[in-house]
Amino acid sequence: MNLVKETENDEPILKFSPLAIKDIKETWQYLSEQDEEIAANLIRKITEKCEVLSRNPKIGRERNALITNLRQFPFKNYNIFYFQTESGVEIYRILHSSRDNIQIFDDVIDYAK
Repeated sequence: MNLVKETENDEPILKFSPLAIKDIKETWQYLSEQDEEIAANLIRKITEKCEVLSRNPKIGRERNALITNLRQFPFKNYNIFYFQTESGVEIYRILHSSRDNIQIFDDVIDYAK
């Protein structure tokens, strides 16, 4: 699954981290057990919102307390976490809003040590 949007001209680049790709796959698997059309629509809408973020990277809330330069944008029942890059954005995680984001990011930091 290639989730890097290559662009021409000066359009921003949208890139998904391996963790974000894993989040998307898990969301698809969970929702598709109930209804594949609903799963496909949600993933499409999340991807479209990520494209909006690539063109408007500052609209998300800063979440430096979790990771330096991390931004968060809520969408439906999900939180899109991303980093602004020189050429666009990198989507870092896409997590359901019911998840304990602080614990998830603490686990990432602990794993990196």
